[in-house]
Amino acid sequence: MNSISKKVSKFILSVHFRIALIFTLITLATVGLVGAFFVNQYSSQLIQSFDDRVSIPDPVRNQLISDLQNQNSAAVNQDINKVLSTLGDIGNQDYVYVVDNKGVIRGVSDLAMRQLSGHSISASSTITQPILSNIYRAMSGYDGYQRRMRGDILGRRYETLTVPLESRPGDRQSTVGVFVYSASMEQIYNSISNITKMFVGALFVPLLMTILIGFLMARFLTKPITELADQTEQITKGNYLNKNSIRLHDEIGTLSKRINSLSDTLASETAISNMERDRLHSLLTNMTDGVLAITRDGTITIINQAALDFLQLPNSKDAVGKNIAELFDFPDKKISLRDLFQSAQGFFIHPKNDDDPTLNIVASLVRRQSGFISGAVVVLRDVTRRLKIENDQKNFVSNVSHELRTPLTSVNSYIETLQEGASSDPKILKEFLGVAHDETQRMIRMINDLLELSRMDQGRTKMEIEAVNFTKFIDYVLNRFKVMFKQGHSMHSNKRYQIIRKYDSNKALYVEIDSEKFMQVVDNLINNAINYSPDGGNIEVDIQNRSGQLVLSVKDHGLGIPKKDLENIFTRFYRVDKSRARRQGGTGLGLAISKEVVTALHGKIWVESKVDVGTTFYVSFPEIDINSPKLDFN
Repeated sequence: MNSISKKVSKFILSVHFRIALIFTLITLATVGLVGAFFVNQYSSQLIQSFDDRVSIPDPVRNQLISDLQNQNSAAVNQDINKVLSTLGDIGNQDYVYVVDNKGVIRGVSDLAMRQLSGHSISASSTITQPILSNIYRAMSGYDGYQRRMRGDILGRRYETLTVPLESRPGDRQSTVGVFVYSASMEQIYNSISNITKMFVGALFVPLLMTILIGFLMARFLTKPITELADQTEQITKGNYLNKNSIRLHDEIGTLSKRINSLSDTLASETAISNMERDRLHSLLTNMTDGVLAITRDGTITIINQAALDFLQLPNSKDAVGKNIAELFDFPDKKISLRDLFQSAQGFFIHPKNDDDPTLNIVASLVRRQSGFISGAVVVLRDVTRRLKIENDQKNFVSNVSHELRTPLTSVNSYIETLQEGASSDPKILKEFLGVAHDETQRMIRMINDLLELSRMDQGRTKMEIEAVNFTKFIDYVLNRFKVMFKQGHSMHSNKRYQIIRKYDSNKALYVEIDSEKFMQVVDNLINNAINYSPDGGNIEVDIQNRSGQLVLSVKDHGLGIPKKDLENIFTRFYRVDKSRARRQGGTGLGLAISKEVVTALHGKIWVESKVDVGTTFYVSFPEIDINSPKLDFN
């Protein structure tokens, strides 16, 4: 039973069946449209002829109007009955009657209904409520009556013609009565039904012929397609020697030739691919860096010998098929595969034993042309020596800073004391001491910055992460600048500037940051923007949502940064304009600290600038939904 069901299902889904079905549907639609048009035209003609019959001749209209104006009711009613007897089809049970403007039936065409003459129209059982209401509207001179209306009377379908009889043509107020003609439409509907049945019955002959022709044509067309399907199946199995024998000169023949050509091309490309695979294997085997190929879910598919040595694995079988997270011990257990893919610098794997190397793991995404990430190539490098040198440099900066801070503080205290009791030329002495004081303060700030960087480099700075309303936080920082400027406590009190907020302060946007640490970043960016803006310049601050990332931008309209300096702007002690930075008390460490803080908060910071146009610093963090549970990518 199952085999029969599968065969039937396969046949229904086949091209053979679809072609026959299309032929059948096209024929059915064509014949159906032609028949429907014919039946519609035939029906329209019947109804038009019927409407022409159900009418009131002008002589009859004039006679009835004259009679209704005559005061001799008995003689007039006989005359009206005589006129109406010439109208209507008694065999079809047509009803023709005249009603005066008082609602009294004055004449009837049917002898069986003559007794209704002289009675109100509401007494007749053949006059339905819709017709009765329509007659009253016609008598009242109301233009909204229906001249022709259709409905059932005593179980039969009728069309009723209602014509007001006006003594003055066109003047509805001169209506002296109403002419009513109810004609049966049963014969017309029966004729339409009969012709429809005849058409449907005649439809089966062309339909059967179409089905037969469709199946024959489908068989002729699908036979070469079946042969091509068999050939392509062999190609998918790696058999490129099988060729089709189709010799047609149409599109299918062209397709068969191209598939034969494709088979030859695939055979050649497969040989080249095998050669390249062997070459790649040789290259990976002799590389000093460890290389792993992983899928998008982290499963290892390829690993070279250097990576096996770094990971102390005897052979590739111990790694291939496993998830990369099983082979590495990350310092932060919350580091996920996504973090590895998104980190440009990668992560470090520190040795468990002193003799083991420190590895830097960096992933490079493998994207298809459509943009889909199919996996990544992970490179392992031994960075033990490099980290040792960097660590020594960091320790040196830390030690020097500690050594210099105490004497510089003492010198600063003495200078402040001397400033209070200057001798000889007070003006010159005060100016000299002021310069010494400023330079000493700058050195102290430099040492403090060095200490902060040292703590960050050594991982001794603890981040107090919390969910913060980003817009309210930025508002708070900018308000501090505004208050300090007004009170004269700001380092920029002698400079005119305006901070423009381009974001919606009432819109709540949340990020996870350390408020205290990130406030230092914002302060530094605002101070830089003020320092390098012209007097009276504007500082533009904006917050935007870009694909789930909240991006803070601080823009000035100052001198700008040359393109060659942009890549070094976050380097320690790097200054674009050394003389100007020295005059303004800069240490060259503010942006470096800002980058360290933003990176530690899992954010990004970058800069865009044009010379003589201005500079814009950007900081981005992922936006969080304060009402949803926090996601853990462990």
